[in-house]
Amino acid sequence: MKKIVYLPLDERPCNYDFCGFIAQNNNDINLVRPEKSDLGLKKKPAEYLKVKSFLSCECADADYLILAVDMLLYGGIVPSRLHCLPQEEIFSRVDFIKTLKEANPNLKIFAFSLVMRCPTYSSGDEEPDYYEVYGERIFRYGVNEHKYIDNLIAKDEYETEKNRLNVPEKYLNDYLSRRKENLSALLRTLKLVGGAIDEFLILQDDSNPYGFTALDQRKVKEFTQSEKINIEVHSGADEGGLALLARTLTRIKGYSPKICPIYPKDECKNVIPLFEDREVYKSVMAQIESAGASVTGENDADIYLFCNLPVGKMQNIDNLVGKQYDDRNLPAFVEKAKNLYMQGKAVAIADIAYSNGGDIKFAKMLSKSIGLLNLAGYAGWNTSSNTLGTVICQAIFFYFYGNTKTHRLFTAERVYEDLSYCSYVRKYIWDNELEKLNCTYFNSNGQRGVVSERAEELLNEFTSREFSEIYEKYKIVDCYMPWSRLFEIGLKIEER
Repeated sequence: MKKIVYLPLDERPCNYDFCGFIAQNNNDINLVRPEKSDLGLKKKPAEYLKVKSFLSCECADADYLILAVDMLLYGGIVPSRLHCLPQEEIFSRVDFIKTLKEANPNLKIFAFSLVMRCPTYSSGDEEPDYYEVYGERIFRYGVNEHKYIDNLIAKDEYETEKNRLNVPEKYLNDYLSRRKENLSALLRTLKLVGGAIDEFLILQDDSNPYGFTALDQRKVKEFTQSEKINIEVHSGADEGGLALLARTLTRIKGYSPKICPIYPKDECKNVIPLFEDREVYKSVMAQIESAGASVTGENDADIYLFCNLPVGKMQNIDNLVGKQYDDRNLPAFVEKAKNLYMQGKAVAIADIAYSNGGDIKFAKMLSKSIGLLNLAGYAGWNTSSNTLGTVICQAIFFYFYGNTKTHRLFTAERVYEDLSYCSYVRKYIWDNELEKLNCTYFNSNGQRGVVSERAEELLNEFTSREFSEIYEKYKIVDCYMPWSRLFEIGLKIEER
């Protein structure tokens, strides 16, 4: 077996548990992770010395390291937006990657890092506290700067907008200094590609065509071109570990599965998903290639990736109506998936019609025609790229190992979480239960308590009613709120 050391982006299930879940129970991979308790909690960073000790010990005899650079440098994805680390300390952590390679020259390091995001909205939940008040203004300030730099607005318009936004200088300076430090660290890490780092992904969540993030992307692109590093920034974040896990498996197996994306209609390819800055077909191709697979046509595919999308503007999961959804012709889309399945083909579902949850109507049609547990993969959570990276990884493991017990369990978990929780239970609790439970969206009164208990009750009720195929075979044995808020849920599912 190949020993793979995995340092996740943070301690949430999507980053810590998913890779561990998918990688288990096969004869090729022994995935080793740090203790979850050593990886911090939301705004609390991981302890660097513990992370460093873990990597030094476990990488000494490992074959591969899957490395979330932001965890190593800052202690997690949220701490990367909050830290006050001096540049010298960050650079020393970058240089530690070289130390790992020197100690074990046979170690293959597959790493990923993020371009720091700049949300369009005001919230201090995952950003500095001042972003609660000034977040949207900081974003618009960046858009104004970008458009002025590109000569898209005149100086008087630029100055007027700048004065109107009136972001306090101390907050703007804090924000921009951290962006500058993080960008410098990313560029320093990129210099290791082809040396200490064997393969690298640059990911970007919450993207927009204009603003501070887009300007940083431009600087990264200029750097990679000048250094002749063939890496493009593409949308994503929390699926980075899964993408590199799949890539590692393809390297171990010596084969890159051929994946054919299929859309409800051809024009669906040009949809720009919420929180992203490019047409979805570009992200589909990037996610497939990031996972060590290749894009192909229908005639010679190993995996058929059905991408559920609207024929027009994407909506959030709490807004299900619109002509762009009626025009998909879901019956024909599902029938095509069924025909390929009946031919013995591997059919995987990227349920990206909406952001932040799966399409219940579509999934029920799949359950009736194919059976969700017969799919090569299913996901439908948070952003389009989060979903794509998850289902592509699952489908690649399916390709090599078949419809195993582990595979079916992961699919069942996705149904409970992506469909039952994200698409129904979360909003139901938000609309009907929180006030009675004396809680708020961002305060569920702890990881385990009245909110998680009520969520489990509703998950069981909804899944038994809408997805009996899953409920009759699988049960929830643990349900909690990882960051003590309503947005995500932690689940452990077992066979009944």
